[in-house]
Amino acid sequence: MSSGWNWTTMVPWAISLAALGAGFYQFTENQAQANREPFLKKQLELGFEISDTVAVLASTVDETRWEKARSDFWRLYWGQLSIVEDKAVERAMVELGRVLPLATVPEPSLPMKSLQGPSYRLAHAIRQLSMNSWDVDLPALQTERQTDR
Repeated sequence: MSSGWNWTTMVPWAISLAALGAGFYQFTENQAQANREPFLKKQLELGFEISDTVAVLASTVDETRWEKARSDFWRLYWGQLSIVEDKAVERAMVELGRVLPLATVPEPSLPMKSLQGPSYRLAHAIRQLSMNSWDVDLPALQTERQTDR
């Protein structure tokens, strides 16, 4: 009997261990993504909700609709959005919070064009966050929209 390696025994074992390791790695990666998915879906949902909310604030002439959007903005600002936002979205929200009244406005001057630029920047921050979170590669936007800044 030789003292060397028995390749006919070692090769199948090595292949089996490599396959087992690859399978375990793939399982843990899939599980990690499955664990992230509910968070990412909520992040996306809230991103669309706040973007729509600030678009209403920046463009509507309906006082009732504007007041509801103002209230919704502050609800999201102080609550759920803080859980899922990144620093760029947070900056855009703070920028909006500086110009949006916290209390009810009896007769707001609508549409509130001063919110158009901040609303647009928030939408772009949410777009970038969503692209990063979901690993989506969208083409760069070419044109800056005209807003009152």
